[in-house]
Amino acid sequence: MENIVQDPSILGIDCWFIICDLLSDQDIINLSKISPAYTSFIQDFVLPSKYKKWKISFAKKCEYLSLDDFSFFLYSIRLTVEYISVIFMPEEYFERLKSYCFPNVSEMRITLERPMSDVDIVSLSNVFPNLRSFSPHGICKNSLEHFSYLENLSLTCCRSLSINDFRHLITKLNLKSLTLDLFKKVSPLGYEELLRLSKIEHITLNIKELSWVSSYDVKRPVLFENLKTLTITGAIFESVEMDNLFTNIQFIVPRDVHDLEIANVDNAFLNKYMMSNSYEFLKKVREITLINVRILDDIFCMGSLYENLRKAYFFCCHTTNPDKVCSIISNSKQLDILSFEECKSPKIIINEAVIKESCKGRKKPMTLNWYPQTKNLDILCSEGYENYIKITSKRYVASNFDTMTIKFK
Repeated sequence: MENIVQDPSILGIDCWFIICDLLSDQDIINLSKISPAYTSFIQDFVLPSKYKKWKISFAKKCEYLSLDDFSFFLYSIRLTVEYISVIFMPEEYFERLKSYCFPNVSEMRITLERPMSDVDIVSLSNVFPNLRSFSPHGICKNSLEHFSYLENLSLTCCRSLSINDFRHLITKLNLKSLTLDLFKKVSPLGYEELLRLSKIEHITLNIKELSWVSSYDVKRPVLFENLKTLTITGAIFESVEMDNLFTNIQFIVPRDVHDLEIANVDNAFLNKYMMSNSYEFLKKVREITLINVRILDDIFCMGSLYENLRKAYFFCCHTTNPDKVCSIISNSKQLDILSFEECKSPKIIINEAVIKESCKGRKKPMTLNWYPQTKNLDILCSEGYENYIKITSKRYVASNFDTMTIKFK
């Protein structure tokens, strides 16, 4: 024990990782003050190796690190840390943070006790010169263009950003991912601005901002050739923006829609957009996830519409008629997986006729997943179903529950 006190390296770095997992940041700092040997060992080996990600919050003053201890941590991890999150940072701590440079940080989250200004954000471009992902909080009119390596940008907390600021910003950055959900009213983007927007791989917008993507000019088309994911937040309903999206999507994005996830929409929305032969792109959809909607028995009965559909997931959906679920099963001959998770329905009884109808021509059993709200499995099958239907009870859906997410392939 005496040797360990004199030389902390005797335990080995792996042992110290285990010890530090049990300690708070302040406890680790206190260990470093035992002796100069401990100071050097923790500063040079333990902290740089362990803290690739560092999160700290100043929400509770009783949990503050002192300014000197904060500096000790920053100095120790400055060359190795890859992600930093500091929330509600006091002014003097922010000034101390700005005295360091973190060349390997690719993503960070910084908020102050006050709103951040353009000057604050510009100063962070020197602190994090290789930043790839950023969600600024506050005013950021022209400051973000100083982050020359920025790829992933979320502007949801920049309520003072104007559309003109955004126009300028979009032409200065080469983004791979953009999250807006910011503007309640929009005006058309210029052609050069649309071209920059069209290079992005992952876009999140609200329904008003959707017009920047969903509009299509035949004379001067802009193709979103790199788009992999389009997410629409907030309430969606029958609208001009949605009409344009469903009508133009196959022209705007020269790639097939592979996955379609829709949440919290009414029957009118489902009937108009999901059960119409007007939208050719639906024939290419391979996976559909419906969240918190009413189960319609004819949603997948149109074989010509969903001819390539292989997986269908219902999550927190509801029906008062169990025959609607049986109807979906019997008309889902092409599905590999049909899943109902935490859905509200009376007990489902799948009789022999339903099983035979759903399994004609199948080479392998369909997986019918039923994950109930209660511990009881509220589904019964007639005898001999095992050769046609494989019943499971597990979770499939892991969603952020945005209103609509479209994935392209």
